[in-house]
Amino acid sequence: MNLIEAIKAVPDHRHARGIRHELWLILTIILLGSCTGYWGYKPLVEFTKNHRKTLIKLFNLPSDIRFPSDSTFRNVIQSLDFEILAVLFNVWSQQKLSIDEGELMAMDGKGIKSTSVGGSSSYQNFVSMVSVYSHHHGWVVRHQVMENKHKSEVEVVQELVQELSGKKVVITLDALHCQKKTLALIIDSGNDYIVTLKKNQLNLFKAANKLVSSTMASDENEVSECIHGRTTTRHTKIYPIPPQLLPLWAGAKHIIVVRRYGTRWEGKKSRRHQVDFDEVHYYLSSLDWSASQFASAIRGHWLIENRLHWVKDVTLNEDNDIRSGGNAPANWAMVRQFLVSLARMKCTHTFPEALRLMANQMEDLSELLFDLSSPDKPIKCLA
Repeated sequence: MNLIEAIKAVPDHRHARGIRHELWLILTIILLGSCTGYWGYKPLVEFTKNHRKTLIKLFNLPSDIRFPSDSTFRNVIQSLDFEILAVLFNVWSQQKLSIDEGELMAMDGKGIKSTSVGGSSSYQNFVSMVSVYSHHHGWVVRHQVMENKHKSEVEVVQELVQELSGKKVVITLDALHCQKKTLALIIDSGNDYIVTLKKNQLNLFKAANKLVSSTMASDENEVSECIHGRTTTRHTKIYPIPPQLLPLWAGAKHIIVVRRYGTRWEGKKSRRHQVDFDEVHYYLSSLDWSASQFASAIRGHWLIENRLHWVKDVTLNEDNDIRSGGNAPANWAMVRQFLVSLARMKCTHTFPEALRLMANQMEDLSELLFDLSSPDKPIKCLA
């Protein structure tokens, strides 16, 4: 089943009375129009006007068809269950985005600010999206959406781990997911892990600290850099874990210690000044790697923040989106998942450059999204 077939299989949630446009056509226009630069309800109407002939030809539509109005797009986006677009993304990504053996995959959640209700009280609720992000390609290969009142990020990550069963990838995680069950699921699924280790697992942290203070590192690596006036040295050491030390932590083979020190800017632009910093972080892994390999993978995990979450917040304005009401903020966040991964396929130097390349590229984007001719052909990278 390709994406267009999956969209056509979505049940129409609207009342039968007064329906003028099929749901599959509305959703298809929303995805294709948004990803080619027409972001918003009225811009989508402009999209149908500017590309009328192409849309009719591409989807075999009647020549006299009347396309949806901006209010129709708005009503559908606000009322559609956001989990539907989340499932459609996974259908598309499974067919189009390759997962290579040994690839590094970061898992992390991002709350959608504009979905938050209840303030800071116990009644607070918001929609969060947990993504599986490729360090190398910069695209999202799987995701799940959740409401924090009904499910925890830990549970969602465990479900996503099982979806990657047999892929033989390396999953990188922050300290929230340093859980016995999560790491056991990763090992049982045929994958490996690198997870941040903090005092939320106090006994484990103490055991790691004792090991580091009482034994010699088996390998170490040091890298220094100076970027935008910030100087950083990263000193990485690895310590093999004796088999009897952590029997309850599945696959645990190495403790990794990364010391970061140097100078960085602090304060607002008008009062910026440089300060010294020196910090030490611990990690747990099931891999037999060198210190330089661990150093690269640990730094790569934070690409999910810099190249996905930051891009969605700042470049695509996700947290301050003015298109609110009902499920609109969550649904537009799902559309952004498509947009980010499509842009990464362009393999450009910057995200804005990719957006410029995608603007008005109807045929190119419809091939990447729907690929009616060969739906099972995976995409590696488009120059």
